[in-house]
Amino acid sequence: MKRILLIIAILFCTQGLWAQISIVEKLESRSLFGPKVKINQPEQLVKLMEKMSSADSETPMVEGFRVVVYSGNNSREALDAAKKMEAKMRKEFPGAEVYVVFESPIRLCLYGDYRTREEAEAVMLQLKKTKKFKELYIKKCLINLPY
Repeated sequence: MKRILLIIAILFCTQGLWAQISIVEKLESRSLFGPKVKINQPEQLVKLMEKMSSADSETPMVEGFRVVVYSGNNSREALDAAKKMEAKMRKEFPGAEVYVVFESPIRLCLYGDYRTREEAEAVMLQLKKTKKFKELYIKKCLINLPY
């Protein structure tokens, strides 16, 4: 009986250790069904994966600016227009992230994550030169901090 309890305790302890092994280490270990897998990757990628996989890590958010490329009311048409603008921005201007958000009572399509207003203004001027937008303005909001 004591042996069974000891085995169960050991299994619980090893499960906790197993959870801390990264996916790369799991793939590189020898399996029962095939040869060992070797993954070559830069050290920076390993650090990034560890940072992203840690349980308490979230995407860092800081105050910054985004360029508003579309704003409309909270109707279904506004949502469709915002989604179309999102697809257009991803296709024609792939340099930054695009977000569709609802801030009552308006629907917004936002472009980019910029730390300073000057960065956002420079991008906004480039977008204005294309003459593809009815209105463009800068909005202060929380942005995703790039890695």
